Amino acid sequence: MIHRHFLPLRAWLLLFLPLAGSFGALAQSAEALQREANALYRTEPAKALRLFGQARQLALRAGQADRVANIRVDEATVHYAMYNDYRRATTICRDGLQLSPLADSTRFKLWASLGEMYHQRNRPDSLNWFWQRADSVLNAQPALENDIFPYAAAFWGNRGTVYFEQGDYRLAERCFQKRLLLLTHHSTPTRQAIAENQFGYFYLKTGQPVRADSFFVSSLQKHRAPDLTRGWLLLGLVDCRLQFSQAKSVPALVQEGMQIAKQLGKDGTELAGYLDEAFGKYCVQKRQFQTAHTYFQRSLAAGEKLGNTSRLAWRSYTALSRLAQQRLDAPGALAFTQRAIQQASIRFRSADLSQNPAPNDFLNGPDLFESLCQKARLLRTAREIPNHLHLADQTFERAFALSDLLQGSYSSELTKLFVQEKLRPAYRVAVAVAYARYRQQPGPATLATLLHRQEQGNASVLHELLQTLQKPYANAPPHLIEQLQRAKSRLATAKTAWNEREQASTPQPIDTELVNAELAWSRAYQKLQPYNQHTPAQPNELKRMQSRLDRQTAFLQYSLTPDSLLLTVVKANTVRVRMLPITGTELNRLSALLRREAYRNPDPFQYAGQATARALFDRLLAPVWTDLQGMSRLVIVRDGPLHYLPFEVLETGLRPDDYLLRYAAITYAYSMRSTTESNLSPPVGNPSVLSMAPFAVTKNGLAAVRQRGYEPLAGSELEADVLPGTHSTADNASKSTFLALLPQHQLLHLATHAEASDTDPGNSYIAFFPAESSHRLYAHELDLLDLRHIRLAVLSACRTGSGHFHEGEGLLSLSRAFASAGCPQVITSLWNAHDGTTATLTRLFYDELRRGQPTDVALQQAKLRFLAVQTNNGAFTPPHFWAHLILMGNHQPVYAGSSAWPWGWMGIGAVVLLLTLTYVYYRYDHLR
Repeated sequence: MIHRHFLPLRAWLLLFLPLAGSFGALAQSAEALQREANALYRTEPAKALRLFGQARQLALRAGQADRVANIRVDEATVHYAMYNDYRRATTICRDGLQLSPLADSTRFKLWASLGEMYHQRNRPDSLNWFWQRADSVLNAQPALENDIFPYAAAFWGNRGTVYFEQGDYRLAERCFQKRLLLLTHHSTPTRQAIAENQFGYFYLKTGQPVRADSFFVSSLQKHRAPDLTRGWLLLGLVDCRLQFSQAKSVPALVQEGMQIAKQLGKDGTELAGYLDEAFGKYCVQKRQFQTAHTYFQRSLAAGEKLGNTSRLAWRSYTALSRLAQQRLDAPGALAFTQRAIQQASIRFRSADLSQNPAPNDFLNGPDLFESLCQKARLLRTAREIPNHLHLADQTFERAFALSDLLQGSYSSELTKLFVQEKLRPAYRVAVAVAYARYRQQPGPATLATLLHRQEQGNASVLHELLQTLQKPYANAPPHLIEQLQRAKSRLATAKTAWNEREQASTPQPIDTELVNAELAWSRAYQKLQPYNQHTPAQPNELKRMQSRLDRQTAFLQYSLTPDSLLLTVVKANTVRVRMLPITGTELNRLSALLRREAYRNPDPFQYAGQATARALFDRLLAPVWTDLQGMSRLVIVRDGPLHYLPFEVLETGLRPDDYLLRYAAITYAYSMRSTTESNLSPPVGNPSVLSMAPFAVTKNGLAAVRQRGYEPLAGSELEADVLPGTHSTADNASKSTFLALLPQHQLLHLATHAEASDTDPGNSYIAFFPAESSHRLYAHELDLLDLRHIRLAVLSACRTGSGHFHEGEGLLSLSRAFASAGCPQVITSLWNAHDGTTATLTRLFYDELRRGQPTDVALQQAKLRFLAVQTNNGAFTPPHFWAHLILMGNHQPVYAGSSAWPWGWMGIGAVVLLLTLTYVYYRYDHLR
C-alpha cells in the first residue's frame, strides 16, 4: 500500500510518459500516433487509448513486437494513472510480456510496471517476483539505467517507497539516492525536486526534522506550478512544521494546498483529506479539540471513499483515538484504535476489543504494529474492563510477533538498530504490564512472561548477528553464500573508501559505488532469507540461566519501564524481582553526575563522586543487598543511562572508598540470552598472544604519526610485554599486518587510538600505524571477520566501550563490533585512558590471568592490587585511572593455569609409601 506522500509510478509516468517510445528504430506512423496519444492522455484519456490502439495495430502489421510492447506499457499507464484500473493495467502488461522478441529495456518496463501494480493490489509475492526480474536486468546491464532513466528512476523511487512502508529505512534511503543520482544527470529541476521531496519524508520519519524542512523548502522553490505535485510538497512541509513545533506557518500552507486540491476536483480528494488531517493536528496543538475533531472526521470521510489503497483512513482513526485519549475518553480512544487495527488488516474485522489479528492479516505492517501497541497502552489503564492487564499483555504479544515477522526482511544492521530503538518504548510498557500481572498473581507463569518481556527488547540485533555467524543459513546453496560474502566484501570496501574520503574533510556527493554496493548486498541477503535460522527470544531462558549459575554467582537485570526501574536477581535456586526506589529523572541525574566525575581526569582537582556513588548504591543495590550476601561474582545487564557507568565504583558507604569492586568480580552482559548461549568450556592449552602498539614510536616515526593527527602513546609498548607472543610496535603494527596475523592467535591486545562514531556504528574504528592509505580498521570491516577462535580481546584504547546509545542494544561501541564478530570476551575502555596507569593495570591483569584466573576475577584483582599501592590517597586513587576497563561478554578463564593433578599424585604417592613402610615395619616387628 503506497504512502501517498511519495509519488507512485503512475505519477512519475505522468511526468515521463511523453518520452516513452523513443527508443529503437520504429515505424514513423506508429511512433507519431504514440507521441500524439502521450501528449493528450492527461486531458483526453479515452481519445489517447484509441490512438494507442491504432498505433499498436500499425506496429503489429509491421511486425514490430518490441514497439507493440512499449505501446502496451503506455496503455497500461493510462488505465491505472487515469482510471485507477490496476487489474486492467496488469492484464495489458502481462499481454505485452507474451510478445517476442523484446528488448531488455522493454522487459524492464513491463516488469517494473507489474511490480508497482501488484504493490497497489496488495500482492507482495507477485510484487517481489516482478521486481526481482526487473532488478536482474539492471544488475546485468548497469548502463541500461541511463538509456531508460525515466522508468529506472520511477522503479527505484517506488522500491524505496515500499521499503519505507515496511520500515527498512536504510534500504529505502539507498533506493532514493539511486533515483536522485539518475535524475541529477538526466532530468529537470522539477523532477529533481520531487526526488528530493522523498528525502524530506525520509528524514522526517527518521527523526531529523531540520534536514527534512530544508528539503521541502528547496523542493517548493523548484516546483512552483499550482498542481498536484506542489500540493503534496506543501503537505510534506506542513507535517514537518507540526513535528518540530513551528506551526505558525501551517494555516497559510494548508490554505494554499486546499486551493490546489479544489482546483483539481476529484483528483485532489486525497490531498484535501490529508490536509484536513494535518490541520486537525494543528488544532490539537492549539488545544482546539472540537475543531480538531471536525477536521479529523472530514479526513476520515475522504479516506473511507478512497478505500484500502490509501492510508488516510488509518491515519484519521489513529488521530481520533489520540484526541479521545487527550479528552480522557478512554472508551472512545479504544473504539477508534480498534477501527484503525481493522483498517490496517485484511481479513480481521472483529469489533471485539479482546480480539487481535494474526501477524499475516495486515496490509501495512508498521501501521498495524503502531495500532496494536496503542491499544495495549489503552488497555493497561482501562481498569473498568475485566482482565484488562491480561488483554494488554496478549495485544503486546501479537504486536511483537508482527514485529519479528517484519524485521526478518531487513538487510541493513543500521535499519534493524533504528527499528529496535523505535520499538523500545513499546517494550518498556509491555514490561510494566507484565510486572503488574506478576504483582497481582505471583507464580511461575507470570514470572516467565515478565522475564520474557524483559528479554524481548534486549540486544536482539546483536543476537541475530551472532546467530548468522554461528548458524550460517542451514541448507542454503553454496553459491548463494558465496554471493553474500562477495557482496559483503564489496560493501565493506566501498564504506571504507567513503570514510577515508570523509576523514580527509573533502565534501562528498552521493557515492554511486556505495549505493550500488549496498543494493547488491541487499539482493544477496534477500536470496538467503528462506534459509535464515534466526529465532526470537524464547520464554524458557530462566531455567537455562539458572543451570549456568553456581552458588557464588548472581545475575542482575535492570529494566526501565515508563514509570519505574525494575531489578531482577537470578541465583541458582531463587529469583527475585524488585521495583527500585528511583524515578527515571533521578536515575538520569545521578548517572550523569557520577559519569562526569568518573570520566574526567581529576588532576589538579579532587574526585567528588563519593556521595553520588553512595546514592546510586542505595537505590540500585541496597534493596537486594541481603540477597547478594555470599555472592563473589555479579553478571549485570544494564539499561538506559546505566550503560555509561562502571558498577565497580558504586560505594556502600560503610567505610571510605568501600567500592563494590571489593565485594564482587563484575561482568557486563548484553542480555540473558547472550549469557546462556555463551561457551564456558575450560580452555585447552595456553593462547597465542598478538599485541600491537602502533603509536609506541621512536623519533623517526613521530613525524609520520603527528602528520596524520595522532599523538604517540609511550606506555602502550609495556602493556602486554609480560606475555610471551607476537609484539608489534610502530610501523610493524600496520592494519595489513594485524589482519594477516589475526587467524594465528587467540588473545589480542590492541594498545592504540580509537574513535567511536555517534551516527553510524559501522564507522567507528581502531587506528593502526598510518603507513598505509587505509590504516583504520572500521567496525563494518569487523563484520567480515570470524573471531570465534579469539578467547579474549583487550581494547586498550580511548572510548572503545563508548559510542552512540541505542535503546535495547546499549552502546554501539567497538567492543560490541568485536562481540558481533564472535569474540566471547572483550575488555574495553569507557573513557579516555591514561597511558601510564593503563599500562600498569594491564600488566597486573595479565599476571592474574596467567595464573588461570577467570577473566572477571583477574580484572578485579588487578584493580585491587593497583589500589593497594595507592596509599594515603595517592595521585591515581580516583576511579578515572582504574575503573575505565570493564569486561563485556563471559568470564571463562583464558589460560589453562597450572594443574593441581601433579601435586595430587605426589600426595597420593606419599600416603601409599607411608602405608607401605608402616605395614613393613608392622610385619617385621610381629615376626620378630
